[in-house]
Amino acid sequence: MAKGYWFLNLDVVNPVDYITYREATFAYARSHGFRYVIRGGDFEQLEGIKRHRNVLVELPSYEDAVTLYDAPDYRPVRDLRGATAIADLAAVEGFDGPQLSPEPPEGTADNPRGYWMVKVDVTDPDRYKDYAAAAAEAFTEYGAWFLVRGGRNHLLEGHGRSRYVVTAFKDVATARACYFSPAYQTARAIRQEASVADFLIISGYTGRELPPA
Repeated sequence: MAKGYWFLNLDVVNPVDYITYREATFAYARSHGFRYVIRGGDFEQLEGIKRHRNVLVELPSYEDAVTLYDAPDYRPVRDLRGATAIADLAAVEGFDGPQLSPEPPEGTADNPRGYWMVKVDVTDPDRYKDYAAAAAEAFTEYGAWFLVRGGRNHLLEGHGRSRYVVTAFKDVATARACYFSPAYQTARAIRQEASVADFLIISGYTGRELPPA
């Protein structure tokens, strides 16, 4: 069964009290067996709208990602976030289809995985299929592995887009190299004809986190 995710982009407006929320949400995730894939890592915004902090939490299923948002024991945590940050949060469905590459190794604190974290509004579905076909060359060359690839999504807070994608690479350098490769730049030009995207490259969470900006 496909995993579910909370795909979160936010701007912290009260850094002092946000620390209380950060500790509370970490304790909630740990007590429920959720896994942080991305948690406030260093990132580079390459396209679209920028929020200053980005998080991806893995849950057992898409249904869990949708329903647990309103769980009575999560509401106090949610309220803490609402009081300290402006957030865009969506429940998104993980990808469990065929992959173009093997899963990259887990990152380390000194060399975390790199991720593409992308939100897309498709304006020309047929042309967007041409993009997916063109991007396959770069994805194969650089070992891209999809956690999320256009499955179901449900907006829980703030603003979202119609399609979500999260792609893992063995490290941030590889994630950047793929984006700037000639093969992907050719595909990107097609994507920009067919869609509007918010696109960032970010380091994965390995247990070490910088203070919130």
